[in-house]
Amino acid sequence: MTFVAPIVPKLRRGATARLTLITLAGLAVAVPASGLYAFWNHQHGLRRDWDIKGPPCPPPKDSWEAIVLKRQPHSFKYGGADFAHPFGGADCASVPDGRFPTRDAYYVCQFTGPVMVSVTVAGKTTVFEPGYGRHAAVSVRKGRVACVLGGWTQA
Repeated sequence: MTFVAPIVPKLRRGATARLTLITLAGLAVAVPASGLYAFWNHQHGLRRDWDIKGPPCPPPKDSWEAIVLKRQPHSFKYGGADFAHPFGGADCASVPDGRFPTRDAYYVCQFTGPVMVSVTVAGKTTVFEPGYGRHAAVSVRKGRVACVLGGWTQA
């Protein structure tokens, strides 16, 4: 008796197998690409939204005590700076510093009618007096403090 091996036909990939491979390859490219786009879009949106233009805040003409009286000011720390303001609210963000996606950032805080803002960075205190009912945006970038009148926060 002789043993005869069965004839096994060679399997060929059909249209379904090709479509599956193409779909998997497309997903392997699309998922990371969409993540990178979302990251870039988020950083671009922060740069656009928090780039607040306006005239510079005036220097103080009144003393802090004359405005605040005996009331304790609102104070908080953000981005390595100490902020104090007697009235209104504050909204802050860490904004990417540069054109391309980066981890470097500067810090911006918007104030709703603060009357006066005190910012302390590295032991140096800077005071601005935007005035009553005026919005102000204070940025801390590379140790430099700047203030402009304006902003889009709601009182």
